[in-house]
Amino acid sequence: MSARPALLLDAVGTLIRLREPPVATYHRVAQRHGVARTRADLDRDLGRAMARLRPPRCDDGRLDAMPAREREGWRGVIREALGDAAADGSCFDALWALYAEADAWEVQPGAVAALLAARGNGFALAVVSNMDARLPALLDALGFPAFDALVLPSNCGHAKPDPRIFAVVLDRLACSAAGALYVGDREKDCVEAARAAGLHALRYDRDAAGTSDRVLRAWSELGVAVARSGLDSRA
Repeated sequence: MSARPALLLDAVGTLIRLREPPVATYHRVAQRHGVARTRADLDRDLGRAMARLRPPRCDDGRLDAMPAREREGWRGVIREALGDAAADGSCFDALWALYAEADAWEVQPGAVAALLAARGNGFALAVVSNMDARLPALLDALGFPAFDALVLPSNCGHAKPDPRIFAVVLDRLACSAAGALYVGDREKDCVEAARAAGLHALRYDRDAAGTSDRVLRAWSELGVAVARSGLDSRA
């Protein structure tokens, strides 16, 4: 294994975030396409549908089919939240295209600068995310540096919390689990999953109270967090 340590990142909620709550976007786009739902009903049904959404399985090994399967998974969310007419018509197409555009997203404060500093200190950088195949183009459009690896269900066939997704990125980086730090915003799918795979891990939470060795409250604190983890460019 390489002596070069690695910084592995989740994407949505960690590196990037939506500019407005999904219910506001869905309600506006639905109205534009003649789909009538009250804001309260949409909020309830969209929340349920998104909570159940999981990356598609790839039991047949058909990675080439994964982007289409991901798109159909989101069609199911639209169907549950807005109904069949929206799911099977132009409303779905508009929503899918909207979230593929950088204007729908914003970078978490200080994230790009923190990653550039980590790279300057000798770290490999990689994204390990359950987001769909729209993510690489989004990260590029939002100004992130090129990553040494970008591992998604659509290009490896696995999804967090499955430890195999971490094994894939470590193999691509030629890095040991002990030489990698993962940062993500979800306790189970990010922090617990990464630690179960043998990695160091931090939960990114801007609203966390107090201080904790397990939490990164701001990207400006990444250097201190890395030092606490015991990793550095000589690891």
